[in-house]
Amino acid sequence: MSNSNLFQAARRGLVLFVFMSTLLLASQVLAGSFSVSPTRVALSAQDNVVALRVRNTGAEATSVQVELQEWRQESGQDHYTPSREVLVTPPIFTLAPGETQVLRVGLRRPPERDTELSYRLFLQELPPPAPEGFQGLRMALRMSLPVFVAPASGKTTPELAWRATRGGGGELRLSARNHGHGHGQVSQLRVKLPDGRTLQPSGNAYVLPSAEQTWALNPGGPLPAAGTELVITTNVNGQETTSRLQVE
Repeated sequence: MSNSNLFQAARRGLVLFVFMSTLLLASQVLAGSFSVSPTRVALSAQDNVVALRVRNTGAEATSVQVELQEWRQESGQDHYTPSREVLVTPPIFTLAPGETQVLRVGLRRPPERDTELSYRLFLQELPPPAPEGFQGLRMALRMSLPVFVAPASGKTTPELAWRATRGGGGELRLSARNHGHGHGQVSQLRVKLPDGRTLQPSGNAYVLPSAEQTWALNPGGPLPAAGTELVITTNVNGQETTSRLQVE
């Protein structure tokens, strides 16, 4: 390589190093941090107020805005609508480094008779004004917690009905419809095929009452034929379950 090419390569490397260092420095300067405990809210007619603790774990003061929204699922998608059925106080606050704020979440309506109600509590960091002349990145933390209201009957057990179909794009489509009275949190999902292949999507998902969730799985080989028996193993609300079903 000529001296000129060596110089150009070294220059490009220096520019990349400076660019990456700038991004890292910017994220460190303007990224806030806070923690919330507990990470799920369970309300009922008997326990209609719950306290949360929000702690500033960063090195700078941070302001947090809180908003509660009704949570529904349609066609496998989450939908949120502002709601006053559950009250959260205070709605906005500022925390010094290491300081803790107590949030109170209170139910303002009667529970449903047979079906669990679902909401989402959003905590949004409000970043301070950027320093004069700052041209880097600004990062604001946003957190979402589920809020569930038990029905008057007290029955909150999910009942998931599984179904497997062949997708038009060569994928295996696995769906779960919840016929129960309460939500099902699905995690550690594994699909075992007769030839020994195991399909395992990452992450977890909630399936609310009367809602359905679908996973599109890449079989990593031939798509199972209709009538092929699958073994579905998953963790639902902390309990492992196993089901057998045939591909449609």
